Amino acid sequence: MADQSEILNRSVCMALRSEVGDLPPAPAAAVKLLGLTSDEDTEVSAISRVIETEPALAAKVLQIVNSAFYGFPSRIKTIHRAVTLLGLSAVRQVALQVLFYESMVKRGSQGAFDRLHFWQHSLLVAILSRGIGERMGHSDPDALYAAGLLHDLGKVILESHGRVRYSEFLSASAHSVNSIRENERTYFGVTHDMVGAVICEGWGLPELVCRVQAHHHGPIGESGLPTEEAREVAIVALADFISWTQGIGSVDLLNSLNISPEVLALAPLDEIALPELLEQADAEMSEIGTFYGLEFPPSPQLRANMVATAVALCRGDSGPAKSSGSLVLSSHTAPHQSLDPDDFIPQTLEALQRELGIERLMMMQVEPRRRSLIATHALPPLPAVSPSAPLELTITALSGDLVRCLRERRPVLVRDSAENEKILAAIGASEAAAVPVMCHGRLLGVLWVSRKRVGEALDIGPLPEVMRVAGELGIAIQRSRTFERERAKAEVDALTRLSNRSAVDRFLAQAFRQGKEARRFFVVGFVDIDHFKAFNDTFGHQTGDDVLRIVADTMRSLTRPTDFLGRYGGEEFLFVLMDTHIEGACIYADRIRKQIERRGQVLAERFPGHLLTVSIGIAAYEDGFKELSEIVAAADAALYRAKAGGRNRIEVGGRGG
Repeated sequence: MADQSEILNRSVCMALRSEVGDLPPAPAAAVKLLGLTSDEDTEVSAISRVIETEPALAAKVLQIVNSAFYGFPSRIKTIHRAVTLLGLSAVRQVALQVLFYESMVKRGSQGAFDRLHFWQHSLLVAILSRGIGERMGHSDPDALYAAGLLHDLGKVILESHGRVRYSEFLSASAHSVNSIRENERTYFGVTHDMVGAVICEGWGLPELVCRVQAHHHGPIGESGLPTEEAREVAIVALADFISWTQGIGSVDLLNSLNISPEVLALAPLDEIALPELLEQADAEMSEIGTFYGLEFPPSPQLRANMVATAVALCRGDSGPAKSSGSLVLSSHTAPHQSLDPDDFIPQTLEALQRELGIERLMMMQVEPRRRSLIATHALPPLPAVSPSAPLELTITALSGDLVRCLRERRPVLVRDSAENEKILAAIGASEAAAVPVMCHGRLLGVLWVSRKRVGEALDIGPLPEVMRVAGELGIAIQRSRTFERERAKAEVDALTRLSNRSAVDRFLAQAFRQGKEARRFFVVGFVDIDHFKAFNDTFGHQTGDDVLRIVADTMRSLTRPTDFLGRYGGEEFLFVLMDTHIEGACIYADRIRKQIERRGQVLAERFPGHLLTVSIGIAAYEDGFKELSEIVAAADAALYRAKAGGRNRIEVGGRGG
């Protein structure tokens, strides 16, 4: 029976266009440089000889060494002199950069896999890996630098030599909600780290580089590695995570951050002086980046806080985490990992009320198209916050202290006064604090804090904590909106431009949940094109596609923005009407039926002998429906009766079928 190594090698070979042994080898100079150690026995002449045997490499190394980053008063003209002044470590790192940039990055074609973006990520992970190693007392930080520089090698290999190019994979999986590695397994049969491990071993690279390739994404605890070897892997994994939190990932995809407790146990954040580490990385990346045409974002302390917050969210801390003296909110008061505002906003309000003793909280979100603030969540629940008729404040009509809050982007105390009277009456308070909810300087909403009992002074002591939570809410809301935009792109039927089956199932589940929990009325309807097969058989599939588009466009033109339309499958469409009773649904369905019939009459000459009509079955949500499948079945049964009864008609279903 083949061992795991043979199986892995075979899987990698199947993912590539050629055998592993037939791939271009690693740059010979790189292999030699990686084999040199940083101890005192390594002679200056050894590294000088390796670099000087390749004149193009030597020239580029000297170009970087003479940059402003190193700041030598006179020009360095030889590699030997550079090594003497800078030391083996610095020159070897520069040489490795140049060698792998020239072989892996510069010469590649462009696609969805941005090689320059990938290179920026690789450099930052290398620099951070070395810096973390230095702070943790590692005996050879340069080796960690090399492992970090090459940690995502498998992605470049798949881009250049994969049966499916990595660019094609990224384009195909751009809207997937799965992780990159899950999708890699689907498309390639292996993940990029598996490919990297096999290639590095085949190239004869140092054991540490191969080990990091194989394990930096996996459960380190299950690897069976000795503690020190596992710690080296954890250092690179942490550097990789930090780089992603800064928006510098190896690919430009929306991905949830994740880091295992094992990594944090082996490479604790409180041992690496995160702000200083990022500041040094900034300086080095800024200078090196100019050579490669890269840009690097500033503000190390802000980014250090981002990392610590992301770590707290990923590991689900129950208490506050500290990073370099900067407090990060506990995961009870920071937004949760859910991307659904109806999950993380109520949870956050509950945590604020529980932990800070705030009596009343209300979240209002900005609706840009209507230029208004709309109340979306409140604790305790308020009549003003209703899905069917929520409290809405038109921004252009506002006055008083709330205007200052919105204009100046800062918290204000809205006191009882003539100019604040209407706003306070609207939110049901005699005095309240308005805290802006923002992300990247953009106003997303207002978080209101008030008391239950009218007339008592508001305690503003918790406001600093509320402001912190408002900042985290802003990040979560923006992330949620970005995710929704990306998901919307992935949930559109390419032919009809209506929602596809995946979106249909998700919306149905959401509507049913709201029906049970909030007693919201809704109606489900199926619309089926009569004799659709005859259109395809007589006129061809292109005409059949046109018929589908006609029906979709007709339904879209008659449907409110608050309602839902989707293509259920084949020639069958589905609608969901929210806050609607069966009588209103019947009127809506009959409009659709009549309008499609009229369009069919107009198109009679194009479709001789085939009148375009639809049959419709509808069912309203009732308390007796225990499962979503029951209301779907009721609407489907009604559709069947409509078709059996002569077509071009509407039938209503219920729990009895």
